Amino acid sequence: MSEARLQFSEIYLATEPYCKATGQVRMGASGIGWKAAEGQAEALQGITVPGLTLPAGMLALQKEDLRRIQWQRVARGYGLRIYTRSGTMHKLDGFTADDFEPLRDGIKRLFHGLTLEVRDISLKGWNWGKTDFEGTNMTFKVDNRPMFDLPMGYV
Repeated sequence: MSEARLQFSEIYLATEPYCKATGQVRMGASGIGWKAAEGQAEALQGITVPGLTLPAGMLALQKEDLRRIQWQRVARGYGLRIYTRSGTMHKLDGFTADDFEPLRDGIKRLFHGLTLEVRDISLKGWNWGKTDFEGTNMTFKVDNRPMFDLPMGYV
C-alpha cells in the first residue's frame, strides 16, 4: 500500500533570503519537502537556506525536526510557517484558502502531535506595539497579534 501524501504546486519558497522560485510541496509520513519547478532552481543559486540542497533545489524537513506549523494570510494568498527544533523557520507561500482543510487534516494525520495553527495577523497599520523573539526571528506585535517578522540577522 502506498503512503498517503499531500501535494501542492506553484508554491514559493519564502524562507530568508527571499527568492522568486516556485515549486511543489509534498507532505508524507517522513516529513515535508519542497522542490523547485523545472527551470526554477537557477533562482536559488548562491542562497544559503538550512536544509536546501543545491543545485537540485530541494528542501527536506524531517518529521522528527518539525516543531510547529502555522497558517497565515500573506501577499500571495496564504502561507505556511514551519518551525524546526533547531530554531529555523521556513516559509512557503502561494496556497489558496481551499488548501486549508486538506493541510489541517493531513498535518494531523501525518505528524501526530502537531496541528495546523492559524496565525491571525494585525492589519491596523500602527507603528507602536511590542516585540517578541522566537528562534531566529523578531516579531512586532500590535494588540498581541503579529504584524511583521524580521530575521535577527537584519536587526
